[in-house]
Amino acid sequence: MHLARIALVFLPIALCSCAAPADRMSFDPAPKPRVFAWDGSGNDPNKPRVRSKRTQILADENSANREREEALTSLRPYSTAWWTIYDQIEAEHDKRLARKLVICASCLHPTSQVDVTGTVTAD
Repeated sequence: MHLARIALVFLPIALCSCAAPADRMSFDPAPKPRVFAWDGSGNDPNKPRVRSKRTQILADENSANREREEALTSLRPYSTAWWTIYDQIEAEHDKRLARKLVICASCLHPTSQVDVTGTVTAD
């Protein structure tokens, strides 16, 4: 009776260890690179990731705008000189934004297709 109970306790433990995957049974401390199935779209997960360097904003651009902003505060608001400096500051902001903005090549050139509204002409 006691032997049957001991067997019932140890039998599931023995069967669970047999059902474990083979890679989990090895005690190799060195991690192995895994290979993932890749469908071809997007980045290949099997290739190492490459870190790109971020471009830093040049100090000259910021210092030029700071000087303009200081000059802007010293002028009378909405005068001709004020608007000239304000337009220069906004142009510099637009240039910086255009450098950061990425638009795909197909979006830049309009297609030659004519938009069809779907209206029917009366005959």
